[in-house]
Amino acid sequence: AKMANQIMIAGTMTGLTEMLVYAQAAGLDLAAVLKTVGGGSGDNWSLENYGPRILAGDYTPGFFVKHFVKDLGIALTEADALGIELPATREANRLYQALIAAGQGDLGTQSLITTYASWHNLA
Repeated sequence: AKMANQIMIAGTMTGLTEMLVYAQAAGLDLAAVLKTVGGGSGDNWSLENYGPRILAGDYTPGFFVKHFVKDLGIALTEADALGIELPATREANRLYQALIAAGQGDLGTQSLITTYASWHNLA
Protein backbone atom coordinates (compact mmCIF):
# COMPACT_ATOMS: atom_id res chain seq x y z
CA ALA A 1 0.00 0.00 0.00
CA LYS A 2 2.91 2.38 0.71
CA MET A 3 4.26 1.86 -2.81
CA ALA A 4 0.79 2.50 -4.27
CA ASN A 5 0.75 5.76 -2.30
CA GLN A 6 4.20 6.76 -3.58
CA ILE A 7 3.14 6.01 -7.18
CA MET A 8 0.16 8.33 -6.72
CA ILE A 9 2.31 11.07 -5.18
CA ALA A 10 4.81 10.82 -8.05
CA GLY A 11 2.04 11.60 -10.52
CA THR A 12 0.63 14.35 -8.34
CA MET A 13 4.01 16.06 -7.94
CA THR A 14 4.83 15.96 -11.65
CA GLY A 15 1.33 17.25 -12.41
CA LEU A 16 1.68 20.11 -9.90
CA THR A 17 5.09 21.00 -11.27
CA GLU A 18 4.04 21.01 -14.91
CA MET A 19 0.84 22.91 -14.14
CA LEU A 20 2.93 25.71 -12.59
CA VAL A 21 5.48 25.70 -15.42
CA TYR A 22 2.64 25.95 -17.94
CA ALA A 23 0.84 28.68 -16.00
CA GLN A 24 4.05 30.68 -15.68
CA ALA A 25 4.81 30.39 -19.41
CA ALA A 26 1.22 31.47 -20.18
CA GLY A 27 1.69 34.57 -18.06
CA LEU A 28 -0.93 33.61 -15.49
CA ASP A 29 -0.99 34.75 -11.87
CA LEU A 30 0.38 31.66 -10.16
CA ALA A 31 -1.29 32.25 -6.79
CA ALA A 32 -4.62 32.68 -8.58
CA VAL A 33 -4.02 29.46 -10.53
CA LEU A 34 -3.39 27.56 -7.27
CA LYS A 35 -6.62 28.95 -5.83
CA THR A 36 -8.63 28.20 -8.96
CA VAL A 37 -7.33 24.66 -9.44
CA GLY A 38 -7.67 24.05 -5.70
CA GLY A 39 -11.35 24.92 -5.94
CA GLY A 40 -12.07 22.21 -8.49
CA SER A 41 -11.38 18.58 -9.24
CA GLY A 42 -7.61 19.23 -9.36
CA ASP A 43 -7.54 19.90 -5.62
CA ASN A 44 -5.23 17.70 -3.59
CA TRP A 45 -2.96 17.78 -0.54
CA SER A 46 0.21 18.49 -2.53
CA LEU A 47 -1.39 21.40 -4.38
CA GLU A 48 -2.60 22.98 -1.13
CA ASN A 49 0.58 22.38 0.86
CA TYR A 50 3.43 22.37 -1.64
CA GLY A 51 2.02 24.84 -4.19
CA PRO A 52 2.42 27.90 -1.94
CA ARG A 53 5.83 26.68 -0.79
CA ILE A 54 6.99 26.37 -4.40
CA LEU A 55 5.83 29.92 -5.12
CA ALA A 56 7.77 31.10 -2.06
CA GLY A 57 10.91 29.20 -3.18
CA ASP A 58 10.69 27.07 -0.03
CA TYR A 59 12.16 23.64 -0.74
CA THR A 60 12.65 22.53 2.85
CA PRO A 61 11.70 18.90 3.18
CA GLY A 62 8.41 17.58 4.37
CA PHE A 63 9.62 14.44 2.62
CA PHE A 64 13.19 14.22 1.29
CA VAL A 65 13.91 13.71 -2.40
CA LYS A 66 16.44 11.00 -1.52
CA HIS A 67 13.84 9.00 0.42
CA PHE A 68 11.24 9.44 -2.33
CA VAL A 69 13.69 8.10 -4.93
CA LYS A 70 14.36 5.09 -2.69
CA ASP A 71 10.62 4.40 -2.51
CA LEU A 72 10.10 4.90 -6.24
CA GLY A 73 12.92 2.44 -6.88
CA ILE A 74 11.18 -0.12 -4.70
CA ALA A 75 7.87 0.49 -6.48
CA LEU A 76 9.48 0.11 -9.90
CA THR A 77 11.31 -3.07 -8.87
CA GLU A 78 8.05 -4.52 -7.61
CA ALA A 79 6.25 -3.45 -10.79
CA ASP A 80 8.90 -5.23 -12.84
CA ALA A 81 8.41 -8.36 -10.71
CA LEU A 82 4.66 -8.14 -11.32
CA GLY A 83 5.23 -7.72 -15.06
CA ILE A 84 3.56 -4.30 -15.25
CA GLU A 85 4.78 -1.06 -16.80
CA LEU A 86 4.53 2.22 -14.91
CA PRO A 87 5.87 4.77 -17.42
CA ALA A 88 4.73 7.86 -15.50
CA THR A 89 6.34 6.59 -12.29
CA ARG A 90 9.51 5.73 -14.21
CA GLU A 91 9.65 9.28 -15.60
CA ALA A 92 9.03 10.81 -12.18
CA ASN A 93 11.86 8.67 -10.82
CA ARG A 94 14.14 9.91 -13.61
CA LEU A 95 13.31 13.53 -12.80
CA TYR A 96 13.90 13.04 -9.08
CA GLN A 97 17.16 11.18 -9.83
CA ALA A 98 18.27 14.37 -11.63
CA LEU A 99 17.78 16.29 -8.39
CA ILE A 100 19.99 13.82 -6.55
CA ALA A 101 22.63 14.06 -9.28
CA ALA A 102 22.54 17.85 -8.81
CA GLY A 103 23.20 17.43 -5.08
CA GLN A 104 19.62 18.24 -4.06
CA GLY A 105 18.63 14.96 -2.41
CA ASP A 106 18.16 16.64 0.96
CA LEU A 107 15.51 19.02 -0.38
CA GLY A 108 11.78 18.40 -0.25
CA THR A 109 9.91 16.69 -3.06
CA GLN A 110 8.45 20.05 -4.11
CA SER A 111 11.94 21.01 -5.35
CA LEU A 112 11.11 19.04 -8.50
CA ILE A 113 10.18 22.41 -10.00
CA THR A 114 13.88 23.33 -10.07
CA THR A 115 14.55 20.70 -12.73
CA TYR A 116 12.60 22.78 -15.26
CA ALA A 117 14.79 25.35 -17.02
CA SER A 118 11.88 27.75 -17.57
CA TRP A 119 11.25 28.13 -13.83
CA HIS A 120 12.55 31.46 -12.58
CA ASN A 121 11.51 34.85 -11.23
CA LEU A 122 8.27 33.81 -9.56
CA ALA A 123 7.66 36.95 -7.56
